Amino acid sequence: MTSPPLPRRRPGGRRTVIAALAVALATSLAACSSAGSPSSDTAAPSKAAGPVTLEFWTWSLKGSDAAAKAIVDKYHQLHPNVTVKLSEVGGTSDTAAKLLAADQAGDTPDVVQIEYRGVPALVVAGAVKDITADVAGAKSGIDPNIWAQTTFNNQVYGVPQDIGPMVLTYRKDLFDKYGVKVPTTWAEYAKAAEQIHKKDPDAYIAGFAANQLEFFAAHAAQAGAQWWSTDGNAWKVGIDSEASLKTADFWQDLVERDLVKVEPLLTPEWNAKVNNGKILSWAAGAWAPSVIHSVAPDTAGKWESAPLPQWTEGQAAVPFLGGSAYLVPAKSKHAKEAAAFAAWLGASEEGSKLLLTLDIFPGGNAGRQATLTAEPPKLMPQQKDFYQVTDQVIKNTTIPVTWGPNVNVAQSAFGDALNKAALDKTSFRAVYQATQQAVVADLQKSGYTVTK
Repeated sequence: MTSPPLPRRRPGGRRTVIAALAVALATSLAACSSAGSPSSDTAAPSKAAGPVTLEFWTWSLKGSDAAAKAIVDKYHQLHPNVTVKLSEVGGTSDTAAKLLAADQAGDTPDVVQIEYRGVPALVVAGAVKDITADVAGAKSGIDPNIWAQTTFNNQVYGVPQDIGPMVLTYRKDLFDKYGVKVPTTWAEYAKAAEQIHKKDPDAYIAGFAANQLEFFAAHAAQAGAQWWSTDGNAWKVGIDSEASLKTADFWQDLVERDLVKVEPLLTPEWNAKVNNGKILSWAAGAWAPSVIHSVAPDTAGKWESAPLPQWTEGQAAVPFLGGSAYLVPAKSKHAKEAAAFAAWLGASEEGSKLLLTLDIFPGGNAGRQATLTAEPPKLMPQQKDFYQVTDQVIKNTTIPVTWGPNVNVAQSAFGDALNKAALDKTSFRAVYQATQQAVVADLQKSGYTVTK
């Protein structure tokens, strides 16, 4: 299944390509059965007249890391005429800004790593290339529900690198100590929050980080909302839909009863609470264990991961949260070779497995299959079925999430306002409604048609 076409601006509309810039972790489309992975040869580039150097903007492959060097050296061994030069960048926001500037200057890299939520705005801006024909041989190496994250109107604009199946990572030892059942629904989650805080008034089931736009969008999608969607040649915005506001009410209730801790993630304060057993879970992508281990390594062996709680019991579908893809800038000087490298690294059997050495969750079938026999994350060495759990979540990931071209406007309107509402105990619904108005107004000002 592929994403719908992306509506374009009306003639004369303002070019708001800056709308791609405040972007961080996101999501997917329809789950289907796995297909076989292509071999390295399926992604082989056409023979160049002479040596080619591909400049690759990435934050996953750090030039100082031995694992990253081994990957690019392997590709050079397979394709002696192609050398990959790694240029480290700071994530989607910084990378998108740099790419748009480079596009205007006509001097772009050849491959760029962008998180999924940043792809639509770059497509609309015309800054990345349609690589459908170039990567056709690699398509069988990635499940359709993952491939769909970079596909719009049957046109492919990137090769998925990694994915974020949503799970609940929790302190099993403390859940057991307090007699708390691992929640399978959000109603049970609220009850678990009550039990934990009653047992230890300084402990919370989780933090409440208001600036995590992608989480709240994914949570709303699980409840049946779509913050952005397309309607023919128009955009629809559903941030203030009743399904979305239902999730706002859920979190407001927990905040007002002091059952979640209002503070940003990964601050020294949050890290200390995680280390001290005062923050007991994190609903996030399957990448969360590696993040927790990086800030609380001494808690290893005390955590486990389970499927995300459900809004309706028996409905296991969730969106992806986070993950990124390899895109080829429209003005790449070596576009075919760049697309071939992206296809090899993201979708081939060899490349996809090598991504595991970077401590990320590969999007390719071969890398996913390899996780099933891999050791669990360092945070939970005792949970031998961790990757079986996450693989089943991937198969259940059937909720499509479309990111609009002005995600940064939503981020600006949402994060600080929601944090203030949480601290002041004012209406979360009002924040969602104000964000809706800001996003719609910006789309219209930018020359897009917006329908109700």
